[in-house]
Amino acid sequence: ISMLPLLLECLQHPSNIELRGAAGECCALIHETRLNLGIGIDESENASDRRFSKGSWEGSVSEETIDEIRQVMSQLAVESGHRLSKKAKKQQRAAFREYTNTVVEDEAPDEVITFPGGTLTLTSWKDIIRLEFIRQCLQSGFQVQLLTNDTLQDVFGITGTRLADTQTNSMSQLEKRLVRSKTSEAAKLAHLDLTKRRRNRTNVKNHFLTVDGDGI
Repeated sequence: ISMLPLLLECLQHPSNIELRGAAGECCALIHETRLNLGIGIDESENASDRRFSKGSWEGSVSEETIDEIRQVMSQLAVESGHRLSKKAKKQQRAAFREYTNTVVEDEAPDEVITFPGGTLTLTSWKDIIRLEFIRQCLQSGFQVQLLTNDTLQDVFGITGTRLADTQTNSMSQLEKRLVRSKTSEAAKLAHLDLTKRRRNRTNVKNHFLTVDGDGI
């Protein structure tokens, strides 16, 4: 909450569009977290319940700041001035429409990620920001890790078996070659895993043969 005045200043920055976008995303995350305080699972999709829940800003010390943030973000969502290029204005309006849906209308986001093997639907800014960070880190290896990495699948609540079963049917010929190729990331991971398991079996066998210290 102490960050809200600083985020308001960032939203009002005259030239740095990336700073404004990052501030808007932070505001959406903070507002979402605030609204979710004290809300049960069955209530989380009801905008009225979210607005007047224990997490409401109404009557809090930050109420005025939030009202200012809402006004600025609403303006950024429809900005049509000449200080930005046509492409930049389009990107900013699209991003801030999503942010204002949460900050002004108290609506949860709804982002669908499509990849070979299925889709992943994200309905919270927490998950959207987390996924974007992981995707930035993994770059081209993101899809392969999403299909093969148990930890990543647990984080986003998806089933690796279901992805593997549907992957073949949904991939193009090029995608199949990229995934199945001996030089693909998935093939390299499988080879490393097989090598590790073989080494472990060999170590167990050698330990058995030399368990008495003198061998056989």
